[in-house]
Amino acid sequence: MTQAFQSPGFAALAGDRAVETRLVEERWQAVAWDLRTGQRRVVTDRPGGVHLSEIEPDGEAIWWFDADSAGEGRWRREPFVGGTGRGDTGGTGGAGGAGRTALDGVPRGRAYGVAFDRTGALAAVAVGVDGASHCYVGPPAGRARLIGSAPGYLSLADLSPDGRLLALGGRPDGDDAVVLWPTDAQADGPPPLAGNHRLRLWPIEFNPLAALEPELLLVVEEDEQYTVATWRASTGLRRYPRLSFDSQISAGWYQGPREVLIQHERAGRSRLLLADLDPTDLDPPAGRGPAEQAPPAREISTPGGTIHDLSCAPDGTLHCVWSRESTPPRPLVLHPGPEAADYPDPNHPDPDQGDTSRSRRWTPRPYGRIHSFVSTPEGPGPWPTLFLVHGGPATHDRDSYDPRVNALVGHGYAVVRTNYRGSTGYGARWQHEYGHRVGLAQIEDLAAVRAELVADGTALAERTGLCGFSWGGYLTLLALGAQPELWSLGMAAQPIADYPAAYRATTPALRELDRQLFGGTPDEVPERYRAADPRSYVHQVRSPVLLVASRTDERCPPEQVARYAADLRRLAVPHELLWVDGGHYSRRTADHRSVLAAMVRFAEQAWPAPLPRPPRGDRPGVPADPLEGGEQP
Repeated sequence: MTQAFQSPGFAALAGDRAVETRLVEERWQAVAWDLRTGQRRVVTDRPGGVHLSEIEPDGEAIWWFDADSAGEGRWRREPFVGGTGRGDTGGTGGAGGAGRTALDGVPRGRAYGVAFDRTGALAAVAVGVDGASHCYVGPPAGRARLIGSAPGYLSLADLSPDGRLLALGGRPDGDDAVVLWPTDAQADGPPPLAGNHRLRLWPIEFNPLAALEPELLLVVEEDEQYTVATWRASTGLRRYPRLSFDSQISAGWYQGPREVLIQHERAGRSRLLLADLDPTDLDPPAGRGPAEQAPPAREISTPGGTIHDLSCAPDGTLHCVWSRESTPPRPLVLHPGPEAADYPDPNHPDPDQGDTSRSRRWTPRPYGRIHSFVSTPEGPGPWPTLFLVHGGPATHDRDSYDPRVNALVGHGYAVVRTNYRGSTGYGARWQHEYGHRVGLAQIEDLAAVRAELVADGTALAERTGLCGFSWGGYLTLLALGAQPELWSLGMAAQPIADYPAAYRATTPALRELDRQLFGGTPDEVPERYRAADPRSYVHQVRSPVLLVASRTDERCPPEQVARYAADLRRLAVPHELLWVDGGHYSRRTADHRSVLAAMVRFAEQAWPAPLPRPPRGDRPGVPADPLEGGEQP
């Protein structure tokens, strides 16, 4: 087996037991990890792989979600010791992770969350079925009972340690931002916590050490700040202003009864901080004068780059999956302590301030600066240039390893990853304030960065193209039609090609996201969807287009991609439609390699005879397998 996809999930009451999701024979599988002996046992052997796994608090069993290519399935349960999984060497040991149903009576659906009480005697799962969210509770391997249902999308955040209260997250700025359901059908639950266009709420988890009353940890976005907060029925929502940040954060309870761990994402890089919600020592740290404020948090020393996933072992050790642009994902184990901590600059300077290297660019615009990561082949430019457009849009490109970048640079292309408006990691205004001009604002940013790169000699004006996956594929198609004079190539995998049609056929969670982005449905604001729809501009497309789609894609349904391809065919636009397996995001690495290979082939056909590049063996940083990362121990 090779690298881990996620940080380990630890059994809260059995610190020597954990579950991981690891790459096993090119498929992600659930793996039991015995920390006492160092042995790992492959629990599952699913042909399509496994991407969700959990471990019960007492470490007795592992849960994993058995999903089909459309993302629907059931939670299954496998004993931590023994079972039918495969051994550490990959040898077959029985049926290979068939597992039994984790909770009887729960219908097939999409996984919207799983949680346990303090001891693991009670489990809760949320599933999406027929456009609604349903939450069930029951003893592991026992019979479940339905607690509540709601139309649309609700994700299960946590189950309180005493097993009496469920916290679910809805639309962060909606009336159902935080829903609180009692597990006792006869009990009256607290009212939901509502958000609005100036207040967004995300429930995180209950305090595992709060014995008298459930205490829920939240993140609040308000006044362009992201703030740590808590909720109790007796006190309501309480914010901690000294734990406010100018860009996105996530948080979790740490070891002490009032200590929290915070991950702050800013300008493509991660940092970790520890804070006590109710500090008793207000003395300033050594070296600071008495007039200075006590620090809000202490920063944990980490290497620069991105923390992709993070978990905390019962002994307080932090286990991360970390990478940077030049380093494939690898495990990073941290031991927080005062001796390894320093205090962050409260002014939060730009991490790239003073960095004049070619790899990071800030493009000034009247509404702010557009941040891009630029990777180029060795030697002088200009180069044929591909914009690798991220999806989401509520995510961002990072200082992290991307094998697609290495592969494309190795074939002679400059690669640009731009964090357009709508991206996270640059504050609330950058993410939200572009006037419901969905798609149009984003491709304006791509065009501005392109103009700068052409002007400074990085990009060949006649050979700049777009390559995107999911929402990035959508922006690719939109730009090809709305800005045909700028782009001479477009490659879109699992894209939105017909926005109104995609809205009606996609998942409830994504319909909710679209309502937030557009301010309504296609029936309520048809002009906004029309302006953002790639098919509105398809008659203007004149560059070659590669479309990659899956017939089992539930997020960006295949029918609307096929209609766009038919439009291109009718208009005699050079194009190729490639059908692949695996749904919206395949859990098989071979599928990703084949799509990348198809894109390289298509680009070389569209842009024949690119600039000379060195033989493969002379290209630094390009592995023999373009998707091969670093192997974990």
